[in-house]
Amino acid sequence: MSDDKQREEDIKNVLLDQSQRAIALRSKDREFHGLEREFLYCQTQMLIDYNKSKDIKHPRDVGSAREEILRKFLMSSGYLPNRYGISRTSARVASTTGHMSNEMDILLYDPFDSICLMQREEIYEVFPVESVYGVIQVKSRLNKHEIKDGLANLASFKRLDRAHYEPTGWVIYDERKSNRGFGILFAYDSDLEWQDIIREIEAFAKQNPNHVWCNGVFILNKGFFLHGEEHRGKYFNVDIENIKDFHMFGFPDRESQCLYHFYSILVKLLRNTSIQPLEVDSYFRLPLIADDHSYDFYLGSLAEVGTCKRHGDYQRKIDPNQLTKLVDWCHKAEPINWIKATDIAYGKSGDRTEAYNRQPGDVRIYNPENLPLSDIMIGESMLGGKVVQGLAFDIIRSAGMIMYVPYYYSEKERIISGCPKCKLVSAKVSPYGSKN
Repeated sequence: MSDDKQREEDIKNVLLDQSQRAIALRSKDREFHGLEREFLYCQTQMLIDYNKSKDIKHPRDVGSAREEILRKFLMSSGYLPNRYGISRTSARVASTTGHMSNEMDILLYDPFDSICLMQREEIYEVFPVESVYGVIQVKSRLNKHEIKDGLANLASFKRLDRAHYEPTGWVIYDERKSNRGFGILFAYDSDLEWQDIIREIEAFAKQNPNHVWCNGVFILNKGFFLHGEEHRGKYFNVDIENIKDFHMFGFPDRESQCLYHFYSILVKLLRNTSIQPLEVDSYFRLPLIADDHSYDFYLGSLAEVGTCKRHGDYQRKIDPNQLTKLVDWCHKAEPINWIKATDIAYGKSGDRTEAYNRQPGDVRIYNPENLPLSDIMIGESMLGGKVVQGLAFDIIRSAGMIMYVPYYYSEKERIISGCPKCKLVSAKVSPYGSKN
């Protein structure tokens, strides 16, 4: 054992012995004298249960047992108010953008107004992000891989955006409350040196934006770690997101109080996190996803499903890079009334102002070559043995815009995927007509 490690161990033994002697004297005087003793008992028992779980051989069963130790404390100790629900099993969180978190070991959610979006035999559950306060990832022994994996899982939750919500009536607004849930990494032990743990957390933070950083890392028999700035560690989202001069802070557990610090910060995070009413309709059909973006076809399944003559149905998709290109170009494009765009495409003058006012709604037309709309928005197809003219573009919703993407560009730039089996781009002439 190194000199520094031995010195830390000696300090811990002295302080813990002093604390336990004081607790013993106070216990002779009265039954309850504060949470210090109660949490010392809880932490001691949790570490005993953790060591007993080492008798289990299968890794999956070991992990489940150790999740259950923490879940039991949260559910049965009586220290969490009933308004905070604890997931019965590992679960996932979904958002109205179509994105979903990785599997989370423990969810803290609103048990009164939340619903479970999907459930399979109490093994697989999905909750809406609007109802989830935060998540906890539980690890047995933290090593470098487990730190990276745990922080990445937490980030997959913290990336989720909630649906826009406008409260009605009188609302007391607390600007420090977070609309983004929190994430905590919890472990029982670690073989890593103190500075190695800090370096691993730092490395993840430097590679990811502030808003997906965890709100704390707790190792039950060692201490806890917080991101911070200058001389102070921070755990509220609003503070973490505003960190400029980043530093890591470590707090060694010298008096067996790590569980209490975990609990204390957890309660503060719960009280500091807003939840909101669930708009069920927003989850009826989720949009498609392309990395961080999401999108959908305005005509739904009529446009989403392509048909290959050789391989049958396939899902038409937009590659993330192509969607980024579309969104970036259309953001700069001049919006145009959708009726006016159709008029111009059919060769009309586009001056029916009154009609356009009666049917408002702007669209962006993807037209990087600045071609006449009549050349790219109208096409021919066979219907009943006759050649007919029809609209020749997909309508895509993404990034708050409705975008018209002519089949001309879809085929030329391979914007929308074709049959994945034959690698052919299927440029549909009409969502109501034949499909290649």
